[in-house]
Amino acid sequence: MPVRLKVLAAAAFVGLLMAPTALMLSAHSDGDPDGDPIEGRKIFLRDNCYSCHGARAEGNMCPNLRNDPPDESDVEHAVREGKETGMPPFPDLTDRDVRDLAAYFETLGTANEPTFTHWWEPGVPTR
Repeated sequence: MPVRLKVLAAAAFVGLLMAPTALMLSAHSDGDPDGDPIEGRKIFLRDNCYSCHGARAEGNMCPNLRNDPPDESDVEHAVREGKETGMPPFPDLTDRDVRDLAAYFETLGTANEPTFTHWWEPGVPTR
């Protein structure tokens, strides 16, 4: 096999290996104006929101988000400013994170609600 053909075959193989990663990164880009509920669930778990709001946002020592899900502007205000009732601000959350959290809250109690707990798994967690 000529060297040139070997190089082209190797490049094509690397491209095939990298394609899923590129798709995963583009799926979580800032392009979805409505947010991603799966990413929102990951943030909810990663940032320990569940410790006060409950594992399924059913309320614990803080408000139940299932009965009256906050809209994006309410989520943004709460995470940027915190709440007088004890919720701390989360200044490191991006605008994208806010949209994703709001999208997750919109799915609460629906068939589309993500319920996994292994937020660290890539893509859509299995459990």
